[in-house]
Amino acid sequence: MHYRKLCAAFVRSMVLLAAVAVADAKNVSPAVDDDGANAPYKVYDAMPAITMGPLLLDMAEDSVAIEWMTDAPSDAKVSYGEGTLDHEAVPQVDGLRPVGTMHRVVLRGLQPGRTYQYRIASRRVVALKPYWPDRGGTVVSPTYAFTTFDAAKSSVRFATMTDTHENVERVRALTALALRRPVDFVVHTGDAVHYATGEDQLKDKFLEPIATGLQGCTPLLYARGNHEYRGGFARSLGGYLHAQEGRYYYTRDAGPVHLVVVDTGEDKPDATNVYAGLNDLRSYRAEEYAWLARVLAEESRTRTAPFTVVLGHDPGWGWLDGANGEWTRRANEAKVDLFIAGHLHRLERVNPGERGNDFTILALGQDQIARVEADERELKVTVLDREGRTVDAFALRRKNK
Repeated sequence: MHYRKLCAAFVRSMVLLAAVAVADAKNVSPAVDDDGANAPYKVYDAMPAITMGPLLLDMAEDSVAIEWMTDAPSDAKVSYGEGTLDHEAVPQVDGLRPVGTMHRVVLRGLQPGRTYQYRIASRRVVALKPYWPDRGGTVVSPTYAFTTFDAAKSSVRFATMTDTHENVERVRALTALALRRPVDFVVHTGDAVHYATGEDQLKDKFLEPIATGLQGCTPLLYARGNHEYRGGFARSLGGYLHAQEGRYYYTRDAGPVHLVVVDTGEDKPDATNVYAGLNDLRSYRAEEYAWLARVLAEESRTRTAPFTVVLGHDPGWGWLDGANGEWTRRANEAKVDLFIAGHLHRLERVNPGERGNDFTILALGQDQIARVEADERELKVTVLDREGRTVDAFALRRKNK
């Protein structure tokens, strides 16, 4: 059976089970009231609705971030486990459980390559009084499932897309195309928006359509694009799109592939007048470069993994005051195999040696995906257009490192 149909069938069955278990006599959406009639504070007949997600953002071998949104201020909880939902995760910041419409819970202490079931829940917070806050009902999702990354796995399959630029139809079509065949995860390499204006825009134009397409089962890895630096909400995007480390650059391991996700920054110097002196990419990218040099030199998987793949937005590393060659040199020294990017809005493949690179550089167009399949000997890339036609394909053999 088709991979997406399997996932959808699983979710549908869990929806029915959840509905039988927790729906009340009014035949409303599945919900529970975990306070009871004798609560010492007011409990209103008000329940939030889930408007986005769940989205598995940033999977790792031993953890995952789960995100969702509600239409009213609420708290958050995730129940999860192998076979049974016997664990709970509740976020806290400085001793307080966050209350809002955006919810992010990180599950830690997981095991590599294991399949977990999970369910999200949010309880309405009607009024955050200093004493006896007013509460409401709890919305509970169906039960979903995910599988953690595993560096020991002999193969991996993933798909990448880029530059969807608020085109919801494009997001939905490319996500559906990515899941037409089984994949372990999906990557978006940035420019999800033209510029960031607010939470509703981010939800409606990117998070909701991609979360719906991934169906709570397939993880998303994200690399920031230059357009995500722009707009009044750009400084708030980290709360929605950061990796678990609280930043936009990080490494992950999935089967035979060591993934290095980079933030390629803006495509113009800080002094460009359109930025009005409010950018400091020079300092930020210096910090990121120090991190890149360290992880490429010191992380053992850079040397032992059959393949190292860099994921980022700009195939030229972004604006680096003329120091782009240093980033390429570090990648060459680490024997990187492939850099998958976007930014150009057209397909371009740069073969090793053409621009001082010892690795292949692939920039995708806006209406394309790259399907990557790797085992311990070979990494295959197939680029498909929106209709599913192959527009480029190549294979890379494992290097001696």
